[in-house]
Amino acid sequence: MERIYHRYEYWEDYKAGFYNNISGINKDLMIKKVVELFSSSELTNQYMNLVIEKWKYSCEHNLTNISLNRIAYLGQSACCLYAGVPSSITMEAWRLVSEENRNNANKIALSIISNYDKNLQLCLRFT
Repeated sequence: MERIYHRYEYWEDYKAGFYNNISGINKDLMIKKVVELFSSSELTNQYMNLVIEKWKYSCEHNLTNISLNRIAYLGQSACCLYAGVPSSITMEAWRLVSEENRNNANKIALSIISNYDKNLQLCLRFT
């Protein structure tokens, strides 16, 4: 896959607060939101798909980078879209998600990324 680059000013994740720093009570609330999202396969699937649908530039920039942990990126992005949770908070909260729910979220992300890759390759062939 060929890497696609976009300047950060175009990144939807940047605009949504993906790279922000949060502390205090807001951080505690966001940690709960991470656990809440990943405790529901339906919500996890819904928000991961919304990331693909709504964050065109961020996905192109990050999901075409095969050296990036794309599964983690998609999960962190879903949390950001779901409740404005920065990636660093999602990483911290991940250990609080049950192993079963972590495995489910990873499977969902892997499936969505696989479909994304296929669709991107098709689009690139016809452009």
